[in-house]
Amino acid sequence: MQERPKRGGLAAVAKAAGVSPATVSRAFNLPELVNDAVRARILAVAAEQQYRPDPAARALRSRRTHMIGVALPTLDYSIFARLINRFQSRFAEEGYTTIILTTGFDNRNIHDSVQLLLDRGAEAVLLVGAVEDAKVNEILAETQVPFVTTYSFPKGSAVPAVGFDNGEATQAATEHLLALGHRHFAMIAGLTDGNDRQRDRIAAYRRCLERAGATGADRVVCHGFDMAAGGRALAEIMDHYPDTTAIVCNTDIFAVGAYAECRKRGIRVPDDLSIIGFDDAEYAPLLDPPLTTIAVPADEMGLCAAEALLAALKSKAPPQERCMDTTLTLRGSTAAPRHKS
Repeated sequence: MQERPKRGGLAAVAKAAGVSPATVSRAFNLPELVNDAVRARILAVAAEQQYRPDPAARALRSRRTHMIGVALPTLDYSIFARLINRFQSRFAEEGYTTIILTTGFDNRNIHDSVQLLLDRGAEAVLLVGAVEDAKVNEILAETQVPFVTTYSFPKGSAVPAVGFDNGEATQAATEHLLALGHRHFAMIAGLTDGNDRQRDRIAAYRRCLERAGATGADRVVCHGFDMAAGGRALAEIMDHYPDTTAIVCNTDIFAVGAYAECRKRGIRVPDDLSIIGFDDAEYAPLLDPPLTTIAVPADEMGLCAAEALLAALKSKAPPQERCMDTTLTLRGSTAAPRHKS
């Protein structure tokens, strides 16, 4: 008696089609969320392997999840918490639940988090910054799940952005200090690997100083992303470049650490050293002196990102991009240098 060919399972179909098991599942259960060419390839492999999805499981999975996925660097930064709070509250108004995963600041290694969100049934996904993970770009080519990135506005990205131009924002901060008469600069930055926001800010800072003929384009110090990193960076700057009169901090958190190190060293802000931040965190006006900073519209970004994804879910069209404005917020931490050179 001739044996019937053995039917393949979901994992075998996924391997043969060169996609994830979750994509195979969506191809059968939520076909509108899978690229047409990818779905055709999956169906061809499934037919060849005589794969049939379990009817009961299929009925269960075919129900909409009303879940939205978010992958962001950290919740330690209040600016991200504000953004996500507004984002998830808008989706809650429409009956959606938001799943939040933290990935760190390196966007070259976010595939596992993005895949987990999709495996859990996320109907749309919010990311932070440019996608620099090749495996995530493969997912984007396979799926029709709408993605939006925020807190950045990368040009030529496969993911629509609802964010702002980090370079323009840093240019405004640096030009403010130049206008006050500063000529000797340094920057406290975050690590740049997989982080387009930091790279764009550093590049803009350097362009401004080179155009103005000021010193400091090479004085970019990175020690991490926490408050202590700001203090360590300030110490390194003052030990190696004691002529520095102006510090551009790439986050307000760095500025807090720099303030603390200034107090230890008897450096007066802004009399001896001007410091400017980035984000306009809720504590920025409460520092002594109140921090001059770049105000980022976190709440508005969260709302607009949610609206873009909601519209995409309804229309099945790609989310609409939006580039928002940042604002230079002048307070008490910047002033003209005492001795112009």
